[in-house]
Amino acid sequence: MALSLTGVLASVLAVVLAVVPSVDPTVYRQRQAPVANGMFPQWSHDGRFIVFTSDRDGDPEIYVMRADGSGVRRVTRSPGRDAHPYFSRDDRRIMFQSPRANGEDTNIYVMQTDGSGVVQLTRLKGFAGVPAFSPDNTLIAFQWRETNNFDDDKKWRICVMHADGTDVQVITSGEANDQVPNWSPDGTRLVFYSDRTGRNQIYTMNSAGGDVRWLMNTLSDDTAASWSPDGTKIVFTSVHNGNSEIYSADAAGGHVRRLTFTRETKRMAVWSPDGRLLVFASEKGGRSDIHLVRADGSGLVSLTHPAQ
Repeated sequence: MALSLTGVLASVLAVVLAVVPSVDPTVYRQRQAPVANGMFPQWSHDGRFIVFTSDRDGDPEIYVMRADGSGVRRVTRSPGRDAHPYFSRDDRRIMFQSPRANGEDTNIYVMQTDGSGVVQLTRLKGFAGVPAFSPDNTLIAFQWRETNNFDDDKKWRICVMHADGTDVQVITSGEANDQVPNWSPDGTRLVFYSDRTGRNQIYTMNSAGGDVRWLMNTLSDDTAASWSPDGTKIVFTSVHNGNSEIYSADAAGGHVRRLTFTRETKRMAVWSPDGRLLVFASEKGGRSDIHLVRADGSGLVSLTHPAQ
């Protein structure tokens, strides 16, 4: 159950402050704007910022805010849906997906953190997106399907390429939908979800697509996993109890634990760099907002929606 901002703000900010020493809790306040959606949050690797997608200005664009929700700034301005941003490991660039080149094919781009210097990395037909830099910044993993016609029988496949967009390798077969790859902290494996058993489940594989391991069988749809910074745990989204909630498990798939207990639909949790917080999107009443919660599931706070 979400706690009131008044009750948990100081303690949650104490955790944020450990990562972001410059944050002043006396000036923390909920932001922003009119009814709008905040989606696909990702941490900067120094823990100071969160990048996300929002349609608050009418079109889905990339925004950056401080880790306490303040200082929101827009960094893309292009027609089409700019989404799934991801900081480079040195926090100097932001990667994202966009159909901006021709309005049809979605491809992967990279830019400076202020939105300048946009470079198109892929030129694939169909839909290439949800990119993630490897820990050493030399590789990018992403998902791709051959067409934008989602009524056809084409499948999502996982690809890996060099960080400059060259040498694209398709590493899954296309026999099932394989989606949302994320790197292990040591860069040797990818965690992803796939419907190869008939429902979405969490798997890992090496960066060449081999040694595929089914982590757990929860008898429900499990999606969008990411590793903890120390590599000992994962978080993922599951509808195991009838609602889309955030769960954790150890890296081998054991000790599954539910972390969130509200009626909202949660999506795509990711760890803070020190492993003590999770950021994710939560949807209620047609609106999606960015939330923070401690890694044990306590202290839920909304970053992009005023407390009610």
